Amino acid sequence: MHFVYIDDSKDNRLACFSALLVPVDSWNECLNRLIAIRRTIKQSDGVPLRMEMHTTDWLGGKGRLVRHLKKDDRVRIYNYLLAGITMLPDVDLINAAVPQHEEERAFEWLLNRINKNMEVAGSKAVIFSDQGKSYDKLFRRMRRHNFIPSRIGRWETGAMSKNLVLDRIVEDIVYRDSEKSLFIQAADACAYAVLRSESPIPSKTALGLDQSLMILEPIMVKQAFSRCPKRLGIIR
Repeated sequence: MHFVYIDDSKDNRLACFSALLVPVDSWNECLNRLIAIRRTIKQSDGVPLRMEMHTTDWLGGKGRLVRHLKKDDRVRIYNYLLAGITMLPDVDLINAAVPQHEEERAFEWLLNRINKNMEVAGSKAVIFSDQGKSYDKLFRRMRRHNFIPSRIGRWETGAMSKNLVLDRIVEDIVYRDSEKSLFIQAADACAYAVLRSESPIPSKTALGLDQSLMILEPIMVKQAFSRCPKRLGIIR
C-alpha cells in the first residue's frame, strides 16, 4: 500500500503538479525525517516548527515569521528541504506540467500514471490532495470509464482504445489542509520546483530557483513520460 500526496503550483501560464508516492511501510520513518528537517531549520534559522512552509509565500517572504530571513537564506532553506525529500526512504516522485487550461487533463494523466506505478509495484494507493479544488467527479468517472488509446494504433484485441480503469487507487481522494500535513507541504515544494524549471522568471532565476528541480532528480519516475525533453519524466 502507498499513500500518495499531490499538490500543484501555478503561474499565469502553466499548472504544475507533483505526486509524492510514500510506501505505507516507510510512512512513519518518512514523517520522522520531515519533522527532523523542520527541527533543523528551526535551530538554524528560527523558523517555527508548526509554521506552514507554503513555497510561493515562503520564497516571497510573506508572513511576519519569515521577514527576518534574507532571500538567499529562504532559497537555501528551500533547497535544503528539497534535498531532504530525496532522502525519504523508498519514495517516488511523479510530475506534470501543462498549460493552465489543461489542468484537469494533467490531473487525469497523473492518476493514470500513479495507477500504472501501483500495478508495477504490486501495490495500491490512497490519494491525498491539498484542499481547494475537488477532482471527485473526474476520479469517480475514471474508476468506471477510462479509455486509453494505443500508442501503436491498436491494442492486442484490435481495438483502438482500452478501458483501463483506476483499479489500483482505493477510496475517494482525501482532501487535507496543507497547514496540517508535512507531506502535502513537501509535494507543494516539489511542484514549485517544476514550475520554476518549466516557467522561469528573471527574479527567481537570479536566485538559482530554475535549477532547484534537479535536486529532486534521484526520486523522479522518469518512465512517467518518455518523451520529456529534459529526460525527467515530466508529464506534458
